[in-house]
Parts: sequence; structure tokens; C-alpha cells
Amino acid sequence: MGQGIVSRRTLLGATATGVVTAGAVVGLSGCGTTDWYPYDVTPDVHVLRSLIREKQRTVDRYERALTDGAGPPELLEGFLEHHLSHVDALLESLPEGVGPSEEPEASGEPRGTEDAATETDPTAPLDAVGLRLLESAAASSRPDQAAAVTDPGLAQLVSAIGACEAGHAHLLDRA
Repeated sequence: MGQGIVSRRTLLGATATGVVTAGAVVGLSGCGTTDWYPYDVTPDVHVLRSLIREKQRTVDRYERALTDGAGPPELLEGFLEHHLSHVDALLESLPEGVGPSEEPEASGEPRGTEDAATETDPTAPLDAVGLRLLESAAASSRPDQAAAVTDPGLAQLVSAIGACEAGHAHLLDRA
């Protein structure tokens, strides 16, 4: 090899050494007196609270759609019941002594995926097409939420809710 040229093997070896050293430094820096999780709210509780708020807004949207006659009433009533069951299951999944939210809208979190269906007014009545978009957007966010939780049972619940929402979107598309 010529002068000033570093071989690929030398470069990879130096990189691996740097990664190991950086990993050791990061690993050792966690040995202080800091709690293992520096936040008051665990990832599971954060996801649960977010989902509960989102599902409650979805229930409100379905109730409004039923009041406005925005779709087939039997279908919308069935979906409303599913969403109410989802809220109940999510509330039951919260750890004992933990409420569904600290401050529902004051947390500064972005609103849920259902607002993508109506960007201008999240309380505007939705027709079957708007409800389908709401369900589809919600279902598409569930894999990321399931991946964000640590409890396997909770991940299954979130995934099952997403599957139900995907089914709703499909049936609303056919309505």
C-alpha cells in the first residue's frame, strides 16, 4: 500500500475499538445513583394514556356520526361498541393506582392520529369516508405503539386493537 492510505482492515479495527470504548463509557456512566428510568411515567403508561385519550375521541366522533346520520347506523353502532370495549380494556391495563391521564390536553402532546382525518376541525362531524380515514390512520399507528411498550400482553392488546380498526376501515370502505 502507498503512503497515507489506510487499509480497510485497519479502519474497521479502529472503528470497532472506538465503538467498544464508547459502549463501555456509556455503560459505566449508568452506574451512578440515577433511577433506572428517569421519568415519572413508564413507556407503558404513556402509551396507555395516549391510547385512552385517542379512543375516547374516537368514541365521541362515532357518537356524533350516529347523531348526524353519517353512515349505516347498525355498522356505526357496532363499531362504537368495539371502541367502548377498547377503552375498557385499556383502562383495565393501567397499573393499580395510576389514572388514565394527568391532564388530558394540557400535557403538550400532539393530538392522536384520528385528527389526520379532519385537519381543520377535529370536532367536525365525519361521514363514512372520514371515519374510514380515522380508522385507517389509527390502525397504522398501532405497530409503533405496540413496539414502544415493554409488557408483551399490552403489546398484544394494542396490536389487536389495531387489527380491529383495520377491519373497521375495510368495512367502512365497502359501506
